[in-house]
Amino acid sequence: MAEKAEIHLLDKDGKNVQKKIKVMFNPTEYTFSEAAEIEKKKNGQLEFKKMSRSDFSVTLFFDSYEEKEDVRNKTNEIADLLKPTVEGQEKKRPNICLFAWGGFAYKGIITKVDQKFILFLDSGIPVRADVTIAFKCFESDEELEKKAGTEACRKLWKVKTGDRLDLIAHFALRDVNQWRKIAEINKIINPISFPEEGDVGRTIIIPNIY
Repeated sequence: MAEKAEIHLLDKDGKNVQKKIKVMFNPTEYTFSEAAEIEKKKNGQLEFKKMSRSDFSVTLFFDSYEEKEDVRNKTNEIADLLKPTVEGQEKKRPNICLFAWGGFAYKGIITKVDQKFILFLDSGIPVRADVTIAFKCFESDEELEKKAGTEACRKLWKVKTGDRLDLIAHFALRDVNQWRKIAEINKIINPISFPEEGDVGRTIIIPNIY
């Protein structure tokens, strides 16, 4: 029997599986790409900076015609992964998911689910659908560090209350102007409000500066 592709719902750290959803039919194709970021230094030398994964999408086929059941009972299980998890004080966070099939795995946030219904019962109930799922890559601090090539000579900073990116840049790199590079390598979306509640206790990467 062919191995079925699965979508795993992970915990908030993107490590442990909370739930598994098996697809009805394996995809017929998908496209995946990685890119190496290279920087040219002032002395003319080229330096590897990091690896990055592009966004990923895959289309899955669902068919409940023989059972004469509403196919949305199956497709909505995936669409529900778009809904955020509500934590304490109504704080919402997107679900981290993993698409896994045949040794390939892509971890990310599901940002869009398109459901195209292509067969209906006389009652109007859909029984066949193509579902396209779009993922945006999610990487943990450890994965970011590895892709940045810093695991061999890493320089890290554990964030505490009162830290600011410019202060971290000053103490770690002796140059407050390097706060932008710290924000970029750690994918800090709102550097002005950093650190937010979820950032305290986080370990961030300090980039090499030449």
